[in-house]
Amino acid sequence: MRKFNLVRLAFFQMGFGIMLGFLHDTLNRVMTSDLGISSTIVFGLISLKELLAVFGVKVWAGNISDRTHILGYKRTPFILLGLVTCVISFMLAPSAAYEVTIAGVGFAEMIPAMMTDIGLLKLVVIFLAFGFGLQVATTAYYALIADYVGDKHIGKVTSASWTFMVLTTIVSARIVGGYLDVYTPERLVNVAFIGGLVALGIALFAFVGVEERNSSESKKGHGAESLSFGQSIKLLTSSPKTMLFAFYIFVSIFALFSNEIVMEPFGADVFGMPVGVTTKLFRPTMGGMQLIFMLLVGFLLNRIGKKRGALIGNLFCIMGFSIIIVSGFFQDETILRAGLIVTGIGLGASSVSNITMMMTMTAGRSGVYIGLWGTAQSLAMFIGHFGAGVIRDVVHALSNSYMWAYTAIFGLEIIAFAAASLLLPKISKDDFEEESKIKIAEVLAASGVD
Repeated sequence: MRKFNLVRLAFFQMGFGIMLGFLHDTLNRVMTSDLGISSTIVFGLISLKELLAVFGVKVWAGNISDRTHILGYKRTPFILLGLVTCVISFMLAPSAAYEVTIAGVGFAEMIPAMMTDIGLLKLVVIFLAFGFGLQVATTAYYALIADYVGDKHIGKVTSASWTFMVLTTIVSARIVGGYLDVYTPERLVNVAFIGGLVALGIALFAFVGVEERNSSESKKGHGAESLSFGQSIKLLTSSPKTMLFAFYIFVSIFALFSNEIVMEPFGADVFGMPVGVTTKLFRPTMGGMQLIFMLLVGFLLNRIGKKRGALIGNLFCIMGFSIIIVSGFFQDETILRAGLIVTGIGLGASSVSNITMMMTMTAGRSGVYIGLWGTAQSLAMFIGHFGAGVIRDVVHALSNSYMWAYTAIFGLEIIAFAAASLLLPKISKDDFEEESKIKIAEVLAASGVD
């Protein structure tokens, strides 16, 4: 039964793969390139789902799931709350997008127009709700994995989980791309409704019943050494090695995910590709290689090491994004495909290595530390997504060239991958855990807890 539950847990990310793939690729491209909404606004909306984590939702969710029991469960209620919130808001997003009236407005008139655009205000609420659900559900889910899986197998479960998510985005992109070859607003809305129901069903199958009621794992962190939210923040901010790893996660995730909502608009703006073509090209090609190497590297991590796996991935990403830049200037789709393949290899190796590092750097406080790593991750994704939109608009306005705009975005990612590689040698799990024990004792002593 335990092995079956490990397999089930790996399926959880598939539901989020459906929803995030649709938001990042299809809806993003439709709003930016077809509805003509400024990418600063579109990318900003999509990045709102990460903003709540920046304000502490992940740390709060991890901390409260460490300390709270609801009907005998510690992680399950928070996963369920977040999942349902995500699915409902996801279903509402496409119809609200068609109500936005701000398309074509210049920078000078943008802010006043935004304040009176009902459709845009709806989308703000929808993406904030989706973000709340995403942060709560995934933080509790990762904490459940850390509780349930030992260090020996955590790399395999993590790689399988992310592999299933990437596989789902690839398959769903092919299906959605084929369905939207005949593109209508009604079809886009139908995709979100059906996709939301499928995502809900898969996720429920993945986690319901895995956590044992009133189990010994559920009681960890609920005894005398349980930390309040304020104590958790003090622990995190007073630990230099903890903050170093959080900064490393920030740089790495910025590098890995800044391109996430850029690729399909890049295909539309630079290569003139229609919706069906971009949906079926970028995610399946780059994501396909990412899928293969996430699985491959994930199962070899015990041999090659997490830091070496991340370094190999970073080097491939630097090469891949360089090739993609070249393809745009030469308008060569063959070079573009080669760049997507090389980049996919790097994204697969680097992402699974970094995610596994996050999952194992917990020092017995999975909720608190995974909440912090997740906050650094979300801050990086928020800045990466929103920043990419601003860069695209500003550089295009200055140069009247979309190619230079995307070159600036991809070039910034190359710099981030290089910086992450330089930080890697400074990361030590043993040093982190030793410091964590000392700092936890100091925090508890300051609160009068023996």
